[in-house]
Amino acid sequence: MQIPISERLLASYSYPLEGENLPALTLPDLLRCAPYVWLQFLRHLGCIYCKGLVQDLRAFIEQWNERIRPRLIFVHPNTLEEGRKFFAVFYSGAAFIADPNLRLYRLFGVRRASLLAQVRPSNLLRFWNLLRRGLSNQQSTADPTLLHAAFLFQNGTLVWSYHAKYLSDVPDWKRLL
Repeated sequence: MQIPISERLLASYSYPLEGENLPALTLPDLLRCAPYVWLQFLRHLGCIYCKGLVQDLRAFIEQWNERIRPRLIFVHPNTLEEGRKFFAVFYSGAAFIADPNLRLYRLFGVRRASLLAQVRPSNLLRFWNLLRRGLSNQQSTADPTLLHAAFLFQNGTLVWSYHAKYLSDVPDWKRLL
């Protein structure tokens, strides 16, 4: 488990959040809006891996006990309007933050893919599986090197984090149930 950020740093984040269906408009308030808050950073919204991740997370979050189900909030590097279009298709009603200036990505230390991280056999296998699910890859309208990352907060305190190491890398979420 890698937890690269301090709570002091999170509390000092002063930029207003721009998004949809957000329970709070500041980062400190957002992280304390529910007993459990899951911030899921995404790759660009045209990415087939991003689309598959959102679909998989939607199904996974439904498995949680209703009493302790985390409040899932996506962060994406595209514009607010691009986010609206994306989530209307892939997760209607989802809470999301548009972060085209990558302020939150930098604050949370979200990694970028190296060239070697992009040419892995596991990426090709996942790509093929996502194509078979009917997903497609589109040209990036945001930084195509960003990877995804996940952060789970309990009462505003970071208790779990995961930084993808390559495009198709996803954690074993079932350990969180």
